[in-house]
Amino acid sequence: MNKILSVSIAAYNVASTLRECLDPFLESEVMEFLDIMIVDDGSKDKTAVIAKEYQDKYPDSIRLIQKQNGGWGSTVNSGIQNAKGKYFKQLDGDDYYEPKALNEFIAYLDSQSSDMVIAPYITYDSETGAVITTENCNPGCEVRKVFALKDVEGFSPFMHSLAIKTELLKKGNVKVTEHCFYTDTEFVLKACNQAETVSFFDMPVYYYRRAAVGQSMSLGGFEKHYMEQYKVIEVSLDYLHTDVKRAEVKKIYDKLLVGTCWWQYLIMFYISVTPEHKHNLIAFDKMLKAKAPDYYDQIHFRELDILRKTHFLGYSILAPYKKKKDNRFTEDGRLAN
Repeated sequence: MNKILSVSIAAYNVASTLRECLDPFLESEVMEFLDIMIVDDGSKDKTAVIAKEYQDKYPDSIRLIQKQNGGWGSTVNSGIQNAKGKYFKQLDGDDYYEPKALNEFIAYLDSQSSDMVIAPYITYDSETGAVITTENCNPGCEVRKVFALKDVEGFSPFMHSLAIKTELLKKGNVKVTEHCFYTDTEFVLKACNQAETVSFFDMPVYYYRRAAVGQSMSLGGFEKHYMEQYKVIEVSLDYLHTDVKRAEVKKIYDKLLVGTCWWQYLIMFYISVTPEHKHNLIAFDKMLKAKAPDYYDQIHFRELDILRKTHFLGYSILAPYKKKKDNRFTEDGRLAN
């Protein structure tokens, strides 16, 4: 049976959620068309044991790929290398695809010729199950219709929304930075650089878990890993300058990367005030001005503008003031809804 969709599951110490990730596939009616790769990134819990259990039960659709720890990007790289399906889509081991939407999605992919297919995704609260947001990543295009990428304005997809032809990733030798957090944007940007056409699906497929304290998207996670996003921004800017030749792809880069740079500044205001964090904020500001002056000129908020004018002398006062004023995090460090 020809596989329509390869699903690369990033699985590092996800024993507590892996069944919740995999069981929805079993509830779907399209298992025979799925190439589900559980990429175990050197887990120290029972991730591999659980994955092997599913592999043994469903060997035609589920396989375990074990590798040394290399971070999220390394699981994407391994998934691309091993993928057998017509399209490739990513899934984190604590998230899931909605079964009924997946049935429709697979039927649509089977009929498709577009290089990329963008589907809505839902963010939900891990404790209550309540839907927080629905993001459709569609800038206003007619659904289930193929568009040339150059004809789509305001397009900025996210990892959770993206499916792309596997052959394009392989042909383009797409690789994502390893041993690094926050590389999902890098993957999306490099994927878009391989595509010439896109279509938009109308049902949310990916359900993204807004989870606990310590998650990479929590304040504690940001403080621990914010320099890795700094690295991803630098890598992406370098790739933009050397590998992106089409204006329509540069527009996607500009829209996504400017937003990522905005968020990087905010993170460096929200984390704890230390001399090291101040040094890194100054270094990031200088790097962005040198490598992407057009991005630098677009990013303004009052506290940052004051620091730029005063050579960052008021950092220890303005950073905590900005954090308190914006109030983006709960008391336990989770992103506020």
